[in-house]
Amino acid sequence: MYFNVDQKIKDYFGNNLRQVFMYLIDSCNLNCVQCLYKLDMSFQVEKKEISLDDAIKLISDFREMGAVKLTLMGGEPTLYGIKEGNKPLLKLIKKAKELGYEYVRIDTNGLFNPELLEKEEFKMLDEVTFSLDGPTEEINNAIRGKSSFEKCISNIKRAKDLEYNINITTCISKELINRDKKGNLYLDRMIKFAEELGISRINFHNLFKTGVPRDHFSGNIDISIKDWFNVLEEIEGKVENKEYSIPVRIPISFTTKKEFEKNPDFYRLLFL
Repeated sequence: MYFNVDQKIKDYFGNNLRQVFMYLIDSCNLNCVQCLYKLDMSFQVEKKEISLDDAIKLISDFREMGAVKLTLMGGEPTLYGIKEGNKPLLKLIKKAKELGYEYVRIDTNGLFNPELLEKEEFKMLDEVTFSLDGPTEEINNAIRGKSSFEKCISNIKRAKDLEYNINITTCISKELINRDKKGNLYLDRMIKFAEELGISRINFHNLFKTGVPRDHFSGNIDISIKDWFNVLEEIEGKVENKEYSIPVRIPISFTTKKEFEKNPDFYRLLFL
């Protein structure tokens, strides 16, 4: 191995490490309201990204420990090596596949140059996950910034044309648990919008403030637990009734006492 791995980590994982999330770069070309890393990024004025050499050594070590799934993240990972035409990013993707990673994905805000989608190394990705926070320009751009909706959608459509496996990740803000003039839940509209785009899966993240330091996101877009339960049952019912054509992943952040008591072992296992 290239690096000295803490013995506790070796003892815990052995050769059974399965998934790695690699944060390649701190820089981002957006300033999203709910970003967990905004304050951190403001104080990191020197080294903004990992060197390609170190990145390759790290994924080599992780692979030796058994990792088969690699997620490339940031900041915005498509900015990695941007001054070199993204060559470091493309080399890293290619190397990961050569090392035997079975599933390599990237998590992006979707504002990258569409020419990146044409690169052979980029096409080696098993999944491209786009971050989009609403089914309309008004909802998304209020959170992610001007023109972010149209640029992201444009790249999603281009990626779809090129037959990429595409996912969407959406943060559940106050707007998404509201209803439009016809009484339709915006959360439901978000899922249907993803279906229309030809997405393989949609993944949601809740925006709760729970009294920890990471709750420093600005704006009044977080949701209450009570409001969340008011809409969760409706969406879960539609998922169970197979009303959606794509998988919908909603993380279990909170549950009712009644639901917990139905299967306490299941909920305990989630936090082991």
